[in-house]
Amino acid sequence: MIHFRRVPRSEYFQPMTPGWILGVIFFVSAVLSAFFFNRASGSDFTVCPLKLATGIPCPLCGGTTASLLLAGGDVRAAVMANPLVTGALLSYALWCLLWLGFGIRAGTRLPSPLVAALILLLLALNWAYILTK
Repeated sequence: MIHFRRVPRSEYFQPMTPGWILGVIFFVSAVLSAFFFNRASGSDFTVCPLKLATGIPCPLCGGTTASLLLAGGDVRAAVMANPLVTGALLSYALWCLLWLGFGIRAGTRLPSPLVAALILLLLALNWAYILTK
């Protein structure tokens, strides 16, 4: 399902487009800014447009909270806030560590429709969890 291969150092940054790099930088800076803002002011805010409009949380509600909790080192509370986002962020961190730290690329040989179906299934399961909290 998941395969690993060693890549030469010349390939480390080849697939990283400037937009991808900027997106990661903006996400990390936004999470850290929100983390320090929340810590300084003690406020809690909602950024989900669906929850603001209807009061119903979306499948990714709690993702900002989970990111902030991970930034603070509280993995258990992050999983309770949103398991999908927590798992995705931890998987992404491991993927980056393997790739940039050790030159090992992780990939999958699964067909794209199956990957899309698995992602939709994970979103549905996560939404069911969020709705029952």
